[in-house]
Amino acid sequence: MGDDSYLPYLMFFGGLILLIWILMRRNWRGQIRAKKARGKDDNYLVSNPRPENKEWSMSGGPAELNQWQVEMLERTRELQAIVDTKLLILQRTLMKIEAAQLTPEERRPIERTLQESRELVGEGSPNFSAVSELLCDEVKRAEVYALADQGISQAEIAKQMNLDPYAVEMILNLRDV
Repeated sequence: MGDDSYLPYLMFFGGLILLIWILMRRNWRGQIRAKKARGKDDNYLVSNPRPENKEWSMSGGPAELNQWQVEMLERTRELQAIVDTKLLILQRTLMKIEAAQLTPEERRPIERTLQESRELVGEGSPNFSAVSELLCDEVKRAEVYALADQGISQAEIAKQMNLDPYAVEMILNLRDV
């Protein structure tokens, strides 16, 4: 082993450094070209406004309300996941009971429960995010209350305002609290 034993390593690292320098130079040139193409107005991000928020968002309100809204929407997602999971478990349990081929004597005591369970699975889980949005939108909530005060049924209010029936039911139930 002579003095040139490190030569391959030096050549490798020298080539690596040269490659990095060439790539960085290409990147810098591309950035300069893009800046020239944009023109002298370098405030291009300022001219692209943020997208509009949802109507029910309280983003312009006090920090406490914003924090409350975020926490409520977080809880809504958690609750939706829990209900969806429980409905899935119920559906799988029903499938196992159907596959078990119970005798009529064994089936008779649980038939009512099975029927109610099938109805629950058929309805699916309610849309909890619709409740949160309705809670945050004061105008729609006031309109729901006004229609309910006129004696219109929950289903008709939901149909008339194009809302989730469960959301209308929850909002009206929360009004009484």
